Amino acid sequence: MKMRLSFVLLAVLLSISVNALADGQQVSPEKRAEIEKMLEITGALKLGQQFSSAMIAQMTSNLRAAHANVPQKALDILPEVVNGVVAENIGSLKEAIIQIYDEHLTLEDVKGLNQFYSSPLGHKVITILPGVLTESITAGQKWGQALGPEIARRIQERFQKEDISL
Repeated sequence: MKMRLSFVLLAVLLSISVNALADGQQVSPEKRAEIEKMLEITGALKLGQQFSSAMIAQMTSNLRAAHANVPQKALDILPEVVNGVVAENIGSLKEAIIQIYDEHLTLEDVKGLNQFYSSPLGHKVITILPGVLTESITAGQKWGQALGPEIARRIQERFQKEDISL
């Protein structure tokens, strides 16, 4: 579950436009240090490692499904290559995340978060939040699936009322 959440979070982070990075905006050294401290405290950069694990598992599954007699050597190559590429490029993810936090938080905000995350409650939040987010995503998916039939019924009803046929 944590891997799926991490993959979702990484995908979100990667999909966010990092205009500040493209514009060459510089983060002050003090703020950069505080953001890096926050990334370390929260383990945010472990997302890259979790992304690697999720990608390797998915690729292994796909390879096995596509080729019944896939050699073990081929499966052994996957983690080597994926982990290598992720390790080579983790710096760009870190920089993107730094730019995102710089855009949305002040230096004082980041210092406050670091103080919080260093507290016992902050440690608890860091520990439980991935599970809470995963459960929340699952609850949202179930909720959306439960609403699906009613939404479809009402759309069909409205289309009939408006004399729309597809």
